[in-house]
Amino acid sequence: MTSAARRLEWLDLFRGLAVLGMVWTHAANTFLDSRLQETSWYREMSYYHGLIAPAFFWIAGFVRAHVTAGKTKPAWPAMKRLLMVLLIGYLMHVPWQTLFDAKSWRAACTVNVLHCLAISGMLMLLAERFGRWRDVIAAVLLVFFVGLQTSAESWRTGVLFIDQYFNRNQGSFFALFPWVGFGLAGFLTRRLWNGGTNGRAVLVWVLGALLAFVQPNSPWPGGAPEFFLERLGWVMMAAVLVAGVGNRISQVTGWLRLAGRESLLLYVVHLMLIHAVPMPRQPLQHLIGMTQPVWSVVLIFAALFPATLAFGWLNERRKAR
Repeated sequence: MTSAARRLEWLDLFRGLAVLGMVWTHAANTFLDSRLQETSWYREMSYYHGLIAPAFFWIAGFVRAHVTAGKTKPAWPAMKRLLMVLLIGYLMHVPWQTLFDAKSWRAACTVNVLHCLAISGMLMLLAERFGRWRDVIAAVLLVFFVGLQTSAESWRTGVLFIDQYFNRNQGSFFALFPWVGFGLAGFLTRRLWNGGTNGRAVLVWVLGALLAFVQPNSPWPGGAPEFFLERLGWVMMAAVLVAGVGNRISQVTGWLRLAGRESLLLYVVHLMLIHAVPMPRQPLQHLIGMTQPVWSVVLIFAALFPATLAFGWLNERRKAR
């Protein structure tokens, strides 16, 4: 079966929706009046903002398992892409304006979502090397990274470059524990469901609903496994919903599927537009700051997302030449 025949368009749509939510979240966190960010409604909205990153991890895992289902693919091409993602993650934190300040270089060790996505992908490549046992290895890795989240909060080697991956106590935005678990969960979900609108989709939705709503009665209310399982449940339900409606709305969602295909570029570009590009003398982050009412943030988002998407469109045209 060819790669084109195997492609699931709804995955691009799902990732595009995650990109849309990502740009909105960063715009709101950067520009919404700081007093409004302390309100109960914004804290409630922040819970849903927190589902976006798990969706990216889950999609990456599901895609990898989907394109390798029933066959073994060479690891090096995928590894090169993952190393590029890892490098981009580090380049985003290089102190370009203070290259000769030793203290500023501590920021270059900061771990963000790209680092964790890259490591998640590498773990999947490792699991694939075990052939028919790959799902067992992926499950063991998932239990390790989710189950040891609390323990990893206190892990130290004394090497900042390494310690940043264990927890967020030293300034990292993400940590391997438990975030790579979402990618491994997506990888394992592909074993249950091929991405079609069928009975297995119902099974995945039901499992997601159980994970999302059973947590108040779990043995670990408010604990680390709850954070992972509850968000995983919402992502699984959302995936089934998008898969069910994706083909029906394909004619009006081309722009979102474009955003999904170019998600890495859009991630980098929109952060640069917010935090790095001077407009006119300083970045938007400092030019505007956390001062705006909701309607103004919506307008900023409405300008920021199309501007970011334009780079994705240009990149696709470049690759098509």
